[in-house]
Amino acid sequence: MRYLLSLLVPGLGHLYVRLYGRAAFFLMATLLHTGIGGFAAARGRLVWLVQDVPHRMYKTYWFSSVILVGLLGLIWFWALWDLHRVHRRPNQVGQSYWNLVGRRFRRDAKGLLGAGIILVMLYLALFAPFFTNNDPLKMDLFNVRQPPSAEHPFGTDHFGRDVLDRVIYGSRTALGIGAMATLLNMLLGGILGLLGGFYRGGTDAVIMRFLEIINAIPFLLFALLAMSIFGSSIPIMIIVLGIFGLQPARIIRSEVLSVREEDYVTAARALGVSTGRLIFRHVFPNAIASLLVTTTMSIGVNIIVVAGLSFLGLGIKPPTPDWGAMLGDAQEFFRTAWWMAVFPGLFIVITVFGFNILGDSLRDVMDPRLK
Repeated sequence: MRYLLSLLVPGLGHLYVRLYGRAAFFLMATLLHTGIGGFAAARGRLVWLVQDVPHRMYKTYWFSSVILVGLLGLIWFWALWDLHRVHRRPNQVGQSYWNLVGRRFRRDAKGLLGAGIILVMLYLALFAPFFTNNDPLKMDLFNVRQPPSAEHPFGTDHFGRDVLDRVIYGSRTALGIGAMATLLNMLLGGILGLLGGFYRGGTDAVIMRFLEIINAIPFLLFALLAMSIFGSSIPIMIIVLGIFGLQPARIIRSEVLSVREEDYVTAARALGVSTGRLIFRHVFPNAIASLLVTTTMSIGVNIIVVAGLSFLGLGIKPPTPDWGAMLGDAQEFFRTAWWMAVFPGLFIVITVFGFNILGDSLRDVMDPRLK
């Protein structure tokens, strides 16, 4: 019966077996995403319900519609899996380290605020066409630099484009590049840190010298050189940020150096456990907490760097919406059109603030001394 109820609506199965907290979570998640879908359908923004989607907007309509359906499917699957897990192992649920971290996090107001800010920005990025009124690239030269109004809540820019729409679409650029660059940081830095900390000796020395060389090169000079040679494309920006953001290597290395001397690692080595299994089964999991905290804060740093490069003209090229480029365009109009600079800058500040306080909260709740 519980599985049938969960198939009908995620969360009803949990309600049936009196898991009220989990039931509330899945019901709210389902209600939120179906509400977004209903809102998009009412506005004619779901790609399957629109007869004549503007050619320039078809890809973004399709992307947001598919993401929404995928998230709803994920919620249904997650609810069924969680219900099955609780039924099979009722005494073990809530006893793991990550469940304890989750409990601490839910009691931390600072972390919840940061997570809320990031979720709002993420959903604006994923479902931008559902929440905007106009094409962010559409110009209206009869309405240039119009102040905020009911029709244009954030005003218009020097080409008559709606600032609110461009700020919302700009979140895709900021979060997308920031997240992908951070993922590359974590991948490269994590591998280098694991190898250096585990093998030590010559391997560690070579890796540390490589990191010191990278840190000695001026980032702006390298970025300017790379953009001049390869162009200011999104993949190039991600690679440049990924190469220069290898600080996680030092953090992972320090964690691995301490973990590799633990008794259980020594015992596993004595039993003949392979090096790969030793690293990824016993050593790496103990460094995940530090890596997660570093990842969260690195996204905020990369968002600022991307905005800075675009502000200087080294980042995303016009007319693609980008917060840094919008600030750059607003320089000469700040006295007469303050809204062109204030709203993109405000979104940068709020987004980075959300990632920073979330990182602080994760660092606090994952500290082993709090166990």
